[in-house]
Amino acid sequence: MNKTIKTLSAAFALTLGAASLASCGQGGDEEGGGDMKMTVGYTAIGAAYSDLYVCEDQGVFKKNGLDVELKLLNSSSQLLSALASKSVDVGAGIVNATAAGALEGVDLDYVALPIPAYYQEMWGDPSIKSEDDLKGKKIGLSSPGSLGDTATDAWLEKKGWTETDVDKTFLKSTPAEVTALKKGAVDAIVTQPPTGTQTREHGFEKIMDFADIPAAANAYTVTSGYNKENRKAVEAFVKSEVECLSILHQDRDATVASIQKHSGNDDKELAEYSYDFFEPLWATKPTVDPELVQTSFDQAAADKGKEAPADVSKYIDNGMVEDLDQSGFIDDLYGK
Repeated sequence: MNKTIKTLSAAFALTLGAASLASCGQGGDEEGGGDMKMTVGYTAIGAAYSDLYVCEDQGVFKKNGLDVELKLLNSSSQLLSALASKSVDVGAGIVNATAAGALEGVDLDYVALPIPAYYQEMWGDPSIKSEDDLKGKKIGLSSPGSLGDTATDAWLEKKGWTETDVDKTFLKSTPAEVTALKKGAVDAIVTQPPTGTQTREHGFEKIMDFADIPAAANAYTVTSGYNKENRKAVEAFVKSEVECLSILHQDRDATVASIQKHSGNDDKELAEYSYDFFEPLWATKPTVDPELVQTSFDQAAADKGKEAPADVSKYIDNGMVEDLDQSGFIDDLYGK
């Protein structure tokens, strides 16, 4: 973990195949081998996971020796069980959802944080002209503990409101939110672009977004056991993540094409809208912010009636990102 990335980078292409064999029980090589199998779970349809889409479409995972299966979960509330049951090896989702499991003794490591803010939008009935107009309205969300639910709670706290000031309606999935809004079953929905954005075609309007509220919104998470037993695979994933974030920032056309392909709506205008929304939010150096993780643990502990840990550093593994940064690898990606 503390080995300098300069040494790692020099030896990476030569050793990755052997590391794959040692850590995953499979042989492979860096150039197109893709023999370290890994399932990556993401928690909603939309453009927030463009890093994963680009990594797949541009062959970055395979270049770094990974054979990745992307697996869609219905919401962040399913992420903990997916990690614990080993149905996914790496998961992306709001730390609040997985922190609840950590408080119950599940050993987790947060290894990268590409978006340190709530990246949700609220779309709804055009009669809602301001946030204050939402009092008493039905807000459609996917499930309790989802990113949208957590973002809504953060917004309510920011306004000094409580959950009784709005009527949360849980609909199990983001596509169900869109359907409910179209049918008039809810007044507004909370989703990531372009899922909610597409409702503008039906006369709905953007009420607000939550991007000004800091959060550990889509931290990449592994169990501590998987991180230890498959360290080279996790290193290859983090390296791929850093590379793909650089593509997001520097290749708009490729990113828009991936959003069209994977985000549930192939409309180019919506994909471009989504790119412009997310580009300022994507990190260049996806270090996990301890303060944001602490906030998530505090909230999860309060919800469960438990005491939050005073120090969450044992759940954070920034070593791989920091090694890549200190070696100059990240600067090189941006031509610095």
